[in-house]
Amino acid sequence: MITAKYIPWDPIGAMPDDRKDGRLMLLWEGDRPVIGRWDDGRKGWEAPEGMHLFEEITYWADINSPE
Repeated sequence: MITAKYIPWDPIGAMPDDRKDGRLMLLWEGDRPVIGRWDDGRKGWEAPEGMHLFEEITYWADINSPE
């Protein structure tokens, strides 16, 4: 089982612009991990299913397939 401490989290301010292309990302919001994507029209991170905007994204990590 993988836990959050083994994920290579980076500060949201260090995210390269190429990650804001609509792909799903692992994000840290407030006190929990979430899956989200960048919405260029609304200039914010949104939940892929509910499409509500996240407000407290502080860290990010790429989602990678198992190796």
